[in-house]
Amino acid sequence: MPHNRKGRSELLDSIALLVLDAQDSFINTLYNKESFMQRSAFIIEAARSLRMRTIFTEQVPEKLGSTNKQLLALARKPKVFRKTSFSALNAPGIEQYLRDREIYHLIVCGLETPICIYQTGLQAVEEDIDITFLTDALGCRRKEDEQPVLGALKELGCHLLPSEAVFYSLLGDVGNHYFRAYNQLVKLYSESPVNLEERIIALKQIEDSQPQKKEKKQKRNKLESARKPQEGGNVAEEKSAETEKRPQSDESQKSGGRKRSRRRKPKSAKARENERIAAEAKDQSKADARVEKQSQERDSQETEPSKASTKKRTRKRVAKKAAKKVAKKATKKTARKAAASKKENPPKEVATG
Repeated sequence: MPHNRKGRSELLDSIALLVLDAQDSFINTLYNKESFMQRSAFIIEAARSLRMRTIFTEQVPEKLGSTNKQLLALARKPKVFRKTSFSALNAPGIEQYLRDREIYHLIVCGLETPICIYQTGLQAVEEDIDITFLTDALGCRRKEDEQPVLGALKELGCHLLPSEAVFYSLLGDVGNHYFRAYNQLVKLYSESPVNLEERIIALKQIEDSQPQKKEKKQKRNKLESARKPQEGGNVAEEKSAETEKRPQSDESQKSGGRKRSRRRKPKSAKARENERIAAEAKDQSKADARVEKQSQERDSQETEPSKASTKKRTRKRVAKKAAKKVAKKATKKTARKAAASKKENPPKEVATG
């Protein structure tokens, strides 16, 4: 079985434990009540130690009551589906739950063998779902009904195995990441009947201690990450405080008490890349400014001749207008002189006869 970096088998993510109708109203009617409770508790804890998903179904819980509290408390993040059908695979929402999490194999314990267990097996075969029934944690009211039903399920193609055979095959190797915890469970439930109430309390204490360790580790990581960007300032302050307490040496007194600067931390690749981009942008802006200046100078050179020619045309137009004005004045003056001379010397009359 392939394993990921944490040593977890990929197969474990595609398998789920399905506990059928482990409700007190049914458990109290079993012929093997004590055995069923002990083996079911062991199986649920085994799935917990391997961090497998655990699914519970409840048959009409509003009338028949909910799942046994002890068994439910032993499970890791259990998912509960209510149903009215005898087959667990007809419970509303369970099919979508299995599909979304890509669960293709179910290992099953619970009750009752001749009813819900049997019909769940029938539907699993019809829908081509791999299913394994854990024979040491199946319950029914009548002992004589058990073997005929298990024989029929075997003929249909369902797997029938005791729980330890199944879980040891999932581990596959003593070097497995979960082997030690599972092996301790085997010893615990094999030596003598386990007090489930005390076991639940012990598990809760273990869980309460684990988050504290995680929180301490997270706080330590946060402090370390917070110190890194401020390392220069904090170290400098500590060193300055130490140097204030220490007497200055002769060399430091001669240099005015100046301290050697700390070695700068090497810049990260991201910082160097940002500096390079900023330098390129600066060079580009300088080039743009240079091009714009050249364009302005070229425009100014082109406009100077045009200004000179415009000025020359203006002077010519003014001179021409002045010449016309002078000529007009001279013409008027000549006309006035001619009129005055004509008035002073009138023409002589010529006699006719």
